[in-house]
Amino acid sequence: MNKDSLRQGIAASTLLLGLYWLLALTACAEQRLLYDASGIQVGIVTDLSVDMDAAPPVINRHPVTYTPQEIRSIIGSLQVSGWSGMFLDSFQTPQPKPVFTEAELTALAEPLAAAFHAATLRDRVFFILRNPIARYETDRTSGSLFFRDDYLHVVLTDHYAFLKADPGGGEKRDPRDAKGMKLWVNPPAQAATVPDAKEPRWNPFETVHISLNPAEVLATKETPPVVAESSRQEAAVPATGQPALKADSSMPRAADSESDLRLQLRELTNANLDLRTQMKEQSATIEKLKAELEQLRSETTSGNSKPSSGRQAPRKPAAQ
Repeated sequence: MNKDSLRQGIAASTLLLGLYWLLALTACAEQRLLYDASGIQVGIVTDLSVDMDAAPPVINRHPVTYTPQEIRSIIGSLQVSGWSGMFLDSFQTPQPKPVFTEAELTALAEPLAAAFHAATLRDRVFFILRNPIARYETDRTSGSLFFRDDYLHVVLTDHYAFLKADPGGGEKRDPRDAKGMKLWVNPPAQAATVPDAKEPRWNPFETVHISLNPAEVLATKETPPVVAESSRQEAAVPATGQPALKADSSMPRAADSESDLRLQLRELTNANLDLRTQMKEQSATIEKLKAELEQLRSETTSGNSKPSSGRQAPRKPAAQ
């Protein structure tokens, strides 16, 4: 057997194995549709990676009771890149874009939260979104999600932003074609690093997946953004001409807590007291200078008005 025949045999075996997995998944995975409206479907499907006979058992952490807003925050951090069925697209730098639009996040939040609440430890939650622009195209945004251990695992099987490859000759799309898709996480959230012992057993068609730590993702959403400090405000210049008093550089930024507000008020009060003390000291200095000036004026005036010694100048003798 030559090398070409061997390669063709391997390719055929791989395709047959993939078709076998596809048929097995279709036959064994039971699904239940929970939501179907406005081109969006959400439901529950049997997770074939669950293994109750393993030691310890491999099961999902369902049901979970995340709120719709929390679900929206978690899946809102997902991004995807890929290419549309053109040869040149595969050589371009991938540009990640959100997996879900804002409208889709709003529509998905409650159905997904309800599905996770209804799911069991053997289930996954699946979603299918029709292309809102080309409703009759076969490209869909679809995938599944499941909580296991401390992670949320996300599988993306298709996305309508990337058009399927055209094999030509009227043939259908190869089920192994994942459009070069890759999942990303929008910073500051990060993808989780799952230990090998906790990594799910992915089937051959689940090539596009990512894992998140929900607690960490939600923490990044709740952390307030860092605001650059504005320039320090200066106190008004007093009438005496004293230089403006700058705010204390150690003064903390405004905070919501009552203790921070009290601290700021206390520091402002101390600054005002210091300003008043300096003004009093300047007033006392000015009064002292005025007194010294008056004393000098008095001494000068009294020196100019001293009486004469009483001696008279001698008279000239009269001319004879």
